[in-house]
Amino acid sequence: MLSLALSAQGLPLLEDNVFQDGEKISMTVMFKWGAINTEVAQASLTLEEEEDCYHAVLAARTAPFFDVFYKIRENFQSRFSLDELRPMEAIRDTYESGYTATNHFIYDWEAGIIRAEVSYRGAAPEYMEIPLNSLSLDMVTLIYYLRNLDWGSAQEGQVCNVPFAIDDAVFNVDATYQGTEIIKVRRLGRFRAMHLSCSVVAGVLFEGDQRLQVWLSDDNNHLPMAVMVPLKVGNVWAWFKGAENLKYNLDARL
Repeated sequence: MLSLALSAQGLPLLEDNVFQDGEKISMTVMFKWGAINTEVAQASLTLEEEEDCYHAVLAARTAPFFDVFYKIRENFQSRFSLDELRPMEAIRDTYESGYTATNHFIYDWEAGIIRAEVSYRGAAPEYMEIPLNSLSLDMVTLIYYLRNLDWGSAQEGQVCNVPFAIDDAVFNVDATYQGTEIIKVRRLGRFRAMHLSCSVVAGVLFEGDQRLQVWLSDDNNHLPMAVMVPLKVGNVWAWFKGAENLKYNLDARL
């Protein structure tokens, strides 16, 4: 099933993963709206290799000052296979200014379903079975999957379609390769980067025609150097702050 999905999108996974056990990435999160451009939160992405899988954690929290106005605590966890990056288990624990959401997904690839436990606003959890597409990723696995695609073989304008599961449904995310650029990363200088333009799910935060922008380091690491998330009011930017225990030297800096 995975091989068919990769063949259909025309962009294979790299034979060797661009990440390794112990990698940790730190990001600074900014909110920009007109003249306002303020640091509001910190985020981290950590990876550990367990016996038969990777365990990755994406965590974000607002700074103490902004907790007064809009407190955010995000914790996403995923376990996915070492070679095919196939999700096995995913957890979401979200608190956003009083709104809460939790997901617990168990991926049953033999049965072709996600066994899901989903809860909103502190209500009792709902148990459901979500049909799996040929490749349905969770939030965290999606990040590592996009990093591990062979972007070096992509043509400008090439589109990769990746199913993505969250809450009670599977959505289709398309990532369009926009080529390489030079970007200025906040406080760190200039880097070569690969630019991806990704679709978002229209709803409370997003308009239907907005696209999320991602810049990955144009070296062997494919690190997220910058991410721009368009909101109905303003934009959120996440800037690469630093990394530990990278598999390769960070060679994209100019």
